[in-house]
Amino acid sequence: MNSDKPADMDEIYAAVGRAVSSLLKSGKTAGIPEIVAFLKHEEARSVNGQREVYSRAVRIVMAMLR
Repeated sequence: MNSDKPADMDEIYAAVGRAVSSLLKSGKTAGIPEIVAFLKHEEARSVNGQREVYSRAVRIVMAMLR
């Protein structure tokens, strides 16, 4: 994802951070599968540009599994 602008990446990192924070606050494990599930859930609930942020965040986190 070299073509991503830094501001876009900041939004993606923030989305992942919110996922981890929410999972930990609820007492759940914050492993990659849980983070991806959370991000996908938020993607489904979001509108406009936020949906793309969550979609890209899912792809980035999934790449960590490789």
